[in-house]
Amino acid sequence: MTKINELLQQRARAFDEFKALAEKSSLTEAEQAEYETKKRAVTDFDAQIARAKEMQTLSVSTAQPVEGQDNPPAKAPATVESDRYVKERSLVIGAAAKMMAYGGGNLFNARQAAIEVYGERHPVTRALVASTGPAGGFILPPDYMNEIIELLRPAAVVRGSNPRVIPMPRGTMTLPGQASPATASYGSEGQQIASSQQTLKQIVASFKKLTALVPISNDLMRYADPAIDAMVRDDLVEVIALREDLAFLLGDGTQAAPMGFTGFANAWAVSLGGTAGVWSATADSTAAVNGSAGNPLLGQNGGNFITSNESYTETTVVNELTGMINRLDTANVPDRRRVWFMHPRTYNYLFGLLNSLGLYVFRDELSRGTLYGYPFKKTTQIPINIWDTSGTNKDCSFIILAEMNETMILDSMSLEIAVSREGTYTDANGNTVSAFQYDQTLIRAITEHDFQLRHDSGCSVLQFVRWAPAVQ
Repeated sequence: MTKINELLQQRARAFDEFKALAEKSSLTEAEQAEYETKKRAVTDFDAQIARAKEMQTLSVSTAQPVEGQDNPPAKAPATVESDRYVKERSLVIGAAAKMMAYGGGNLFNARQAAIEVYGERHPVTRALVASTGPAGGFILPPDYMNEIIELLRPAAVVRGSNPRVIPMPRGTMTLPGQASPATASYGSEGQQIASSQQTLKQIVASFKKLTALVPISNDLMRYADPAIDAMVRDDLVEVIALREDLAFLLGDGTQAAPMGFTGFANAWAVSLGGTAGVWSATADSTAAVNGSAGNPLLGQNGGNFITSNESYTETTVVNELTGMINRLDTANVPDRRRVWFMHPRTYNYLFGLLNSLGLYVFRDELSRGTLYGYPFKKTTQIPINIWDTSGTNKDCSFIILAEMNETMILDSMSLEIAVSREGTYTDANGNTVSAFQYDQTLIRAITEHDFQLRHDSGCSVLQFVRWAPAVQ
């Protein structure tokens, strides 16, 4: 294992040198020769690493215990081919928690239990050996945390739509931008040239803390089969992913949460004299209203909201969808990586929509994964129970069209997992519960990030959408 780690480190250094050349827009003849040399060095290290791993795997079957050795491990070291904890290391979270339960909350006993159950060099055992924290708590090493972060991406539609992901290690970041341009004008020979000045603005991003706390019965940890490991992991990932995605889509920036697409659309309309929308599932909503169009050269189109016709027809549907595209175009938003976000009910209506000739309007294109040439994402995070402004219809929804090149997720802290058997927590009824008294294990997840658009005009929103299949 030591040799493999050393080879991996050497390979990383060789790759960095290769990458520095590969990212250049052009290479001289000498640099091209150096490029081939450094590329060959990386591939040579890959071959050495592969041979070392094969040797390690084959050595397991021929390993012999040392004479006089006491308490040999119950299991051989894990291999990538045979052990799911190596292939999917985020399972270590639940397994380590189970070992804490086996060990009665004592870290030393948990390590011994892990050695007997998994083996001395198993990822679960190594995680416990490297762990830190008082009263039996532990924080998994960063390499395991990174595995969990990646699981968020396919679970969340916004992260999965290829936005800009920017590290924000200090928890805050200032992003300077231009507020207004200079001016240019023609003049006659000898005429004084008029001066002008650009104005600047700045976006200040700051971390928003997203947390989850899961209490688990220690009896479940003691007696359940290994599937409990996956259940713990999947539950934490799901609640974190869903709450993050909801904020990115519909967040209004209050209650210490990020502002989402609809919030930025509100900000764009208000900046041009419009009215912010306030949508509710329990009372009459306030519709977002665009302001007055300003300088069209600067994309001041009044706002990017369209209000759906609640008595919809094929004609109104087509006009509203193309209108959303036009809103972005007239706001000078680049057409590079636009993505639709909608509820599955909306998608199913479009998939089955027929024109007057009995032909499907969108089915062929939707089957190819696009709508008007742009990919789409379906999510039940977008509601279908919003009231309209009079409360007459209580089944309204949204469609969002966003330019992902304008979308920024600023990550300040990767997902951190901590476990405690002696902490307390407040349950859904407001009662304070002692994990120690009720024989429970608490698993806590924390991540920190912010969500920003480079320009508030970077998305358009269709509000009060009632489109639905005839049979529901």
